[in-house]
Amino acid sequence: MSHPSRQNSKVRRPRISVGIGSWTDAEYTPLVFPKGVKSDERLKVYATRFDHVEVNSSYHAFPRRAWVENWAKQTPEGFVFDFKLHKRFSENPAASAGDEALVSQLLATAQPLIDAKKLGAFFLIMPPSFVPGRRHLEELDGVAEKLQPHLLAVELRHRGWMEAEQREQTLDYFRARKLVWIAVDMPRVEGSTIMPPVDEVTNPRLAYLRLHGRRNDWPKLKTAEERHTYEYPADELKEIAARVRVLAEKADEVHVVANNHAEDFAPKAALALQRLLGLERERERESIGGADAGDLLPGF
Repeated sequence: MSHPSRQNSKVRRPRISVGIGSWTDAEYTPLVFPKGVKSDERLKVYATRFDHVEVNSSYHAFPRRAWVENWAKQTPEGFVFDFKLHKRFSENPAASAGDEALVSQLLATAQPLIDAKKLGAFFLIMPPSFVPGRRHLEELDGVAEKLQPHLLAVELRHRGWMEAEQREQTLDYFRARKLVWIAVDMPRVEGSTIMPPVDEVTNPRLAYLRLHGRRNDWPKLKTAEERHTYEYPADELKEIAARVRVLAEKADEVHVVANNHAEDFAPKAALALQRLLGLERERERESIGGADAGDLLPGF
Protein backbone atom coordinates (compact mmCIF):
# COMPACT_ATOMS: atom_id res chain seq x y z
CA MET A 1 0.00 0.00 0.00
CA SER A 2 1.35 3.44 -0.90
CA HIS A 3 1.38 6.05 1.85
CA PRO A 4 1.18 9.82 1.18
CA SER A 5 3.65 10.52 3.95
CA ARG A 6 5.81 8.14 5.92
CA GLN A 7 6.00 10.81 8.61
CA ASN A 8 2.22 10.93 9.06
CA SER A 9 1.43 9.00 12.24
CA LYS A 10 -2.26 8.80 11.25
CA VAL A 11 -1.75 6.74 8.11
CA ARG A 12 -4.82 4.60 7.56
CA ARG A 13 -4.21 0.94 8.36
CA PRO A 14 -7.12 -1.17 7.14
CA ARG A 15 -8.09 -4.18 9.19
CA ILE A 16 -7.67 -7.42 7.26
CA SER A 17 -9.35 -10.49 8.73
CA VAL A 18 -8.81 -13.98 7.36
CA GLY A 19 -11.13 -16.71 8.55
CA ILE A 20 -13.06 -19.86 7.71
CA GLY A 21 -16.73 -20.63 7.17
CA SER A 22 -16.89 -23.07 10.09
CA TRP A 23 -15.36 -23.75 13.48
CA THR A 24 -16.97 -27.15 14.12
CA ASP A 25 -15.17 -29.52 11.73
CA ALA A 26 -13.24 -32.28 13.48
CA GLU A 27 -10.96 -32.48 10.42
CA TYR A 28 -9.44 -29.17 11.48
CA THR A 29 -7.47 -30.95 14.24
CA PRO A 30 -4.60 -30.25 14.84
CA LEU A 31 -4.33 -27.23 12.54
CA VAL A 32 -6.91 -25.23 14.49
CA PHE A 33 -7.69 -27.31 17.57
CA PRO A 34 -5.26 -29.34 19.67
CA LYS A 35 -6.20 -32.97 19.98
CA GLY A 36 -8.73 -33.61 22.73
CA VAL A 37 -10.53 -30.26 22.54
CA LYS A 38 -14.25 -30.79 23.14
CA SER A 39 -16.69 -29.75 20.43
CA ASP A 40 -18.25 -27.04 22.62
CA GLU A 41 -14.81 -25.47 23.17
CA ARG A 42 -13.79 -25.29 19.52
CA LEU A 43 -15.00 -21.74 18.91
CA LYS A 44 -13.04 -20.45 21.89
CA VAL A 45 -9.90 -22.13 20.56
CA TYR A 46 -10.64 -21.00 16.99
CA ALA A 47 -10.75 -17.41 18.25
CA THR A 48 -7.13 -17.71 19.41
CA ARG A 49 -6.11 -18.33 15.80
CA PHE A 50 -8.53 -16.11 13.88
CA ASP A 51 -10.53 -12.95 14.60
CA HIS A 52 -13.30 -13.58 12.08
CA VAL A 53 -15.65 -16.41 11.08
CA GLU A 54 -18.66 -16.96 8.85
CA VAL A 55 -21.87 -18.47 10.21
CA ASN A 56 -23.01 -20.64 7.30
CA SER A 57 -25.34 -23.03 9.15
CA SER A 58 -27.96 -20.25 9.32
CA TYR A 59 -28.60 -20.82 5.60
CA HIS A 60 -30.49 -24.01 6.47
CA ALA A 61 -31.95 -23.09 9.87
CA PHE A 62 -31.69 -20.20 12.30
CA PRO A 63 -29.50 -21.16 15.26
CA ARG A 64 -30.99 -20.93 18.71
CA ARG A 65 -30.55 -17.52 20.28
CA ALA A 66 -28.93 -19.15 23.33
CA TRP A 67 -26.25 -20.57 21.06
CA VAL A 68 -25.59 -17.14 19.54
CA GLU A 69 -25.35 -15.61 23.02
CA ASN A 70 -22.76 -18.24 23.87
CA TRP A 71 -20.79 -17.47 20.70
CA ALA A 72 -20.54 -13.84 21.76
CA LYS A 73 -19.36 -14.87 25.24
CA GLN A 74 -16.75 -17.33 23.96
CA THR A 75 -14.98 -14.86 21.70
CA PRO A 76 -12.80 -11.87 22.62
CA GLU A 77 -13.42 -8.22 21.94
CA GLY A 78 -12.79 -7.43 18.28
CA PHE A 79 -13.86 -10.84 17.02
CA VAL A 80 -16.57 -10.64 14.35
CA PHE A 81 -19.12 -12.99 12.78
CA ASP A 82 -20.50 -12.64 9.27
CA PHE A 83 -24.03 -14.08 9.34
CA LYS A 84 -25.44 -15.89 6.30
CA LEU A 85 -29.06 -15.25 5.41
CA HIS A 86 -31.51 -18.16 5.33
CA LYS A 87 -32.04 -19.88 1.98
CA ARG A 88 -35.51 -18.37 1.72
CA PHE A 89 -33.83 -15.00 1.15
CA SER A 90 -31.71 -16.54 -1.62
CA GLU A 91 -34.64 -18.26 -3.29
CA ASN A 92 -37.01 -15.29 -3.23
CA PRO A 93 -35.46 -12.15 -1.73
CA ALA A 94 -38.40 -9.86 -2.45
CA ALA A 95 -40.98 -12.12 -0.83
CA SER A 96 -38.70 -12.89 2.12
CA ALA A 97 -38.11 -9.21 2.82
CA GLY A 98 -41.89 -8.77 2.92
CA ASP A 99 -42.24 -11.54 5.49
CA GLU A 100 -42.08 -9.53 8.72
CA ALA A 101 -41.93 -12.65 10.89
CA LEU A 102 -38.93 -14.00 8.96
CA VAL A 103 -37.03 -10.71 9.10
CA SER A 104 -37.81 -10.32 12.79
CA GLN A 105 -36.57 -13.84 13.48
CA LEU A 106 -33.34 -13.13 11.64
CA LEU A 107 -32.65 -9.93 13.55
CA ALA A 108 -33.63 -11.44 16.89
CA THR A 109 -31.29 -14.38 16.30
CA ALA A 110 -28.36 -12.10 15.47
CA GLN A 111 -29.12 -9.58 18.23
CA PRO A 112 -26.57 -10.99 20.73
CA LEU A 113 -23.83 -10.39 18.15
CA ILE A 114 -25.17 -6.91 17.44
CA ASP A 115 -25.27 -6.07 21.15
CA ALA A 116 -21.71 -7.34 21.61
CA LYS A 117 -20.53 -5.37 18.55
CA LYS A 118 -19.46 -8.66 16.96
CA LEU A 119 -21.65 -8.67 13.86
CA GLY A 120 -19.48 -7.98 10.83
CA ALA A 121 -22.10 -8.21 8.09
CA PHE A 122 -25.09 -10.17 6.99
CA PHE A 123 -24.36 -11.92 3.73
CA LEU A 124 -26.65 -13.20 1.00
CA ILE A 125 -25.72 -15.84 -1.56
CA MET A 126 -27.70 -15.73 -4.80
CA PRO A 127 -27.84 -18.99 -6.80
CA PRO A 128 -26.50 -19.39 -10.36
CA SER A 129 -30.15 -19.39 -11.50
CA PHE A 130 -30.33 -15.71 -10.53
CA VAL A 131 -29.57 -14.56 -14.08
CA PRO A 132 -29.76 -11.07 -15.59
CA GLY A 133 -32.72 -10.72 -17.90
CA ARG A 134 -34.80 -13.34 -16.10
CA ARG A 135 -34.18 -11.82 -12.65
CA HIS A 136 -33.50 -8.27 -11.49
CA LEU A 137 -31.19 -6.77 -8.88
CA GLU A 138 -34.07 -4.63 -7.61
CA GLU A 139 -35.42 -7.84 -6.06
CA LEU A 140 -32.78 -7.25 -3.37
CA ASP A 141 -34.08 -3.78 -2.46
CA GLY A 142 -36.35 -4.98 0.31
CA VAL A 143 -33.68 -7.05 2.03
CA ALA A 144 -31.18 -4.20 1.87
CA GLU A 145 -33.75 -1.81 3.36
CA LYS A 146 -34.93 -4.13 6.15
CA LEU A 147 -31.39 -4.86 7.35
CA GLN A 148 -30.25 -1.26 7.63
CA PRO A 149 -28.14 0.04 9.32
CA HIS A 150 -26.25 -3.27 9.24
CA LEU A 151 -23.94 -4.11 6.38
CA LEU A 152 -25.31 -6.50 3.75
CA ALA A 153 -22.83 -8.32 1.50
CA VAL A 154 -24.10 -10.10 -1.61
CA GLU A 155 -22.49 -12.84 -3.69
CA LEU A 156 -23.75 -13.25 -7.25
CA ARG A 157 -22.88 -16.53 -8.92
CA HIS A 158 -23.68 -15.99 -12.60
CA ARG A 159 -21.05 -14.27 -14.70
CA GLY A 160 -23.72 -12.49 -16.74
CA TRP A 161 -23.85 -9.83 -14.03
CA MET A 162 -20.26 -8.90 -14.94
CA GLU A 163 -20.43 -9.01 -18.73
CA ALA A 164 -20.47 -6.06 -21.16
CA GLU A 165 -22.59 -3.07 -20.09
CA GLN A 166 -24.25 -5.11 -17.36
CA ARG A 167 -21.02 -4.92 -15.30
CA GLU A 168 -21.26 -1.20 -14.57
CA GLN A 169 -25.02 -1.42 -14.05
CA THR A 170 -24.44 -4.12 -11.44
CA LEU A 171 -21.69 -2.23 -9.64
CA ASP A 172 -23.69 1.02 -9.76
CA TYR A 173 -26.61 -0.79 -8.15
CA PHE A 174 -24.39 -2.06 -5.34
CA ARG A 175 -22.84 1.36 -4.77
CA ALA A 176 -26.18 3.18 -4.74
CA ARG A 177 -27.57 0.86 -2.07
CA LYS A 178 -24.27 0.60 -0.16
CA LEU A 179 -24.22 -3.17 -0.60
CA VAL A 180 -20.90 -4.95 -0.15
CA TRP A 181 -19.74 -6.73 -3.29
CA ILE A 182 -18.48 -10.24 -2.51
CA ALA A 183 -15.54 -11.05 -4.75
CA VAL A 184 -14.91 -14.73 -5.34
CA ASP A 185 -12.03 -17.02 -6.16
CA MET A 186 -13.40 -19.82 -8.34
CA PRO A 187 -12.30 -21.84 -11.36
CA ARG A 188 -11.73 -19.91 -14.58
CA VAL A 189 -13.53 -22.31 -16.95
CA GLU A 190 -13.92 -20.97 -20.48
CA GLY A 191 -17.49 -21.03 -21.70
CA SER A 192 -18.96 -21.53 -18.23
CA THR A 193 -21.29 -19.22 -16.29
CA ILE A 194 -18.99 -19.22 -13.23
CA MET A 195 -18.38 -15.76 -11.80
CA PRO A 196 -14.88 -14.49 -12.69
CA PRO A 197 -12.60 -12.73 -10.19
CA VAL A 198 -13.94 -9.18 -9.87
CA ASP A 199 -12.28 -7.36 -7.00
CA GLU A 200 -14.45 -4.30 -6.48
CA VAL A 201 -15.21 -2.23 -3.40
CA THR A 202 -18.78 -0.93 -3.56
CA ASN A 203 -18.99 0.16 0.09
CA PRO A 204 -15.75 1.61 1.50
CA ARG A 205 -16.55 0.20 4.93
CA LEU A 206 -15.91 -3.40 3.85
CA ALA A 207 -14.36 -5.49 1.08
CA TYR A 208 -15.17 -9.19 0.99
CA LEU A 209 -13.43 -12.12 -0.73
CA ARG A 210 -14.56 -15.77 -0.55
CA LEU A 211 -12.37 -18.63 -1.74
CA HIS A 212 -14.25 -21.61 -3.20
CA GLY A 213 -11.39 -23.50 -4.85
CA ARG A 214 -10.40 -23.83 -8.49
CA ARG A 215 -11.48 -27.28 -9.62
CA ASN A 216 -11.60 -27.21 -13.41
CA ASP A 217 -14.33 -29.86 -13.44
CA TRP A 218 -16.56 -27.65 -11.26
CA PRO A 219 -19.44 -27.41 -13.83
CA LYS A 220 -19.75 -31.22 -13.91
CA LEU A 221 -19.81 -31.69 -10.13
CA LYS A 222 -23.11 -32.09 -8.31
CA THR A 223 -22.34 -31.32 -4.67
CA ALA A 224 -20.68 -28.52 -2.75
CA GLU A 225 -18.43 -31.05 -1.03
CA GLU A 226 -17.06 -32.21 -4.38
CA ARG A 227 -16.53 -28.65 -5.59
CA HIS A 228 -14.76 -27.66 -2.39
CA THR A 229 -12.37 -30.60 -2.45
CA TYR A 230 -9.50 -28.39 -3.49
CA GLU A 231 -6.23 -27.55 -1.77
CA TYR A 232 -4.78 -24.21 -2.80
CA PRO A 233 -1.11 -24.44 -3.80
CA ALA A 234 1.41 -21.84 -2.69
CA ASP A 235 1.47 -19.90 -5.96
CA GLU A 236 -2.29 -19.41 -6.00
CA LEU A 237 -2.33 -18.26 -2.37
CA LYS A 238 0.37 -15.70 -3.15
CA GLU A 239 -1.81 -14.43 -6.00
CA ILE A 240 -4.81 -14.20 -3.65
CA ALA A 241 -2.75 -12.35 -1.04
CA ALA A 242 -1.88 -9.77 -3.69
CA ARG A 243 -5.59 -9.34 -4.46
CA VAL A 244 -6.29 -8.79 -0.76
CA ARG A 245 -3.65 -6.08 -0.54
CA VAL A 246 -5.27 -4.21 -3.44
CA LEU A 247 -8.70 -4.43 -1.79
CA ALA A 248 -7.17 -3.12 1.44
CA GLU A 249 -6.17 0.06 -0.35
CA LYS A 250 -9.83 0.86 -1.00
CA ALA A 251 -11.71 -0.31 2.11
CA ASP A 252 -11.61 0.19 5.88
CA GLU A 253 -11.86 -3.57 6.44
CA VAL A 254 -11.31 -6.68 4.35
CA HIS A 255 -12.85 -10.05 5.17
CA VAL A 256 -11.28 -13.06 3.50
CA VAL A 257 -12.93 -16.45 3.93
CA ALA A 258 -11.56 -19.85 2.94
CA ASN A 259 -14.70 -21.71 1.90
CA ASN A 260 -13.05 -24.84 0.46
CA HIS A 261 -14.55 -27.01 3.20
CA ALA A 262 -13.22 -30.47 2.50
CA GLU A 263 -10.72 -32.28 4.72
CA ASP A 264 -8.50 -29.58 6.25
CA PHE A 265 -8.10 -27.48 3.11
CA ALA A 266 -9.88 -24.36 4.44
CA PRO A 267 -7.74 -23.83 7.57
CA LYS A 268 -4.58 -24.60 5.58
CA ALA A 269 -5.46 -21.85 3.12
CA ALA A 270 -6.51 -19.40 5.84
CA LEU A 271 -3.41 -19.90 7.98
CA ALA A 272 -1.14 -19.63 4.96
CA LEU A 273 -2.82 -16.37 3.91
CA GLN A 274 -2.34 -14.99 7.42
CA ARG A 275 1.37 -15.66 7.12
CA LEU A 276 1.60 -14.16 3.64
CA LEU A 277 -0.23 -11.04 4.79
CA GLY A 278 1.76 -10.72 8.02
CA LEU A 279 -1.32 -11.23 10.21
CA GLU A 280 -0.21 -14.17 12.33
CA ARG A 281 -0.19 -13.62 16.07
CA GLU A 282 2.40 -14.73 18.58
CA ARG A 283 0.07 -17.46 19.81
CA GLU A 284 -0.22 -18.75 16.24
CA ARG A 285 3.50 -19.44 16.24
CA GLU A 286 3.23 -21.56 19.33
CA SER A 287 3.15 -25.31 19.31
CA ILE A 288 -0.20 -26.74 18.28
CA GLY A 289 -0.92 -30.35 19.06
CA GLY A 290 2.78 -31.07 19.13
CA ALA A 291 3.55 -29.44 15.77
CA ASP A 292 4.36 -25.89 14.82
CA ALA A 293 1.72 -24.29 12.60
CA GLY A 294 4.28 -23.37 9.96
CA ASP A 295 5.44 -26.97 9.69
CA LEU A 296 1.91 -27.99 8.74
CA LEU A 297 1.80 -25.66 5.76
CA PRO A 298 4.19 -26.94 3.10
CA GLY A 299 5.52 -24.33 0.73
CA PHE A 300 5.47 -21.43 3.22
